[in-house]
Amino acid sequence: MKKIVILLSCALLVISLAACGSGKNTEAKPGDTMSLEEIFDSILKDVDGMPEVSETEVTDENYHYYLFIEPVEGAEALAADSIINAVPHSAVLLRLPEEADASKVAEDIEKNANPRKWICVGAEKTIVKAHGSTILLVMSFTDTADKIASNFDALWA
Repeated sequence: MKKIVILLSCALLVISLAACGSGKNTEAKPGDTMSLEEIFDSILKDVDGMPEVSETEVTDENYHYYLFIEPVEGAEALAADSIINAVPHSAVLLRLPEEADASKVAEDIEKNANPRKWICVGAEKTIVKAHGSTILLVMSFTDTADKIASNFDALWA
């Protein structure tokens, strides 16, 4: 009788532990569910020295100017550039379709990015980051670029 009680207790314990065990955390991170506009609102706030920017939808016609690559079919992108051309600041968010290879696209952007696209001035730092299907390209002053990239990372932390 004692053996049966012990075996049943062990079986119950194993089942309880298995039920409490967690699989992979499939909960979406905030950045995965936010629109590009919402991501920009989040990553650009509280950035010291942030120039005044204007948001521009990236289209096939201006894709290369902002992202330095050919358009990716099915992707959406939004740019936030300084409203004063003499201030070297550009931040671009690109959301790819699920089947796209985000790491490859990010690599292509990083390889082709031109921090002197303004001709008379150049950005101090260029950062390209990818989380899931969302890519950030920021070219700006070092402290500004670092803070924006840090805020971007925090949306997927």
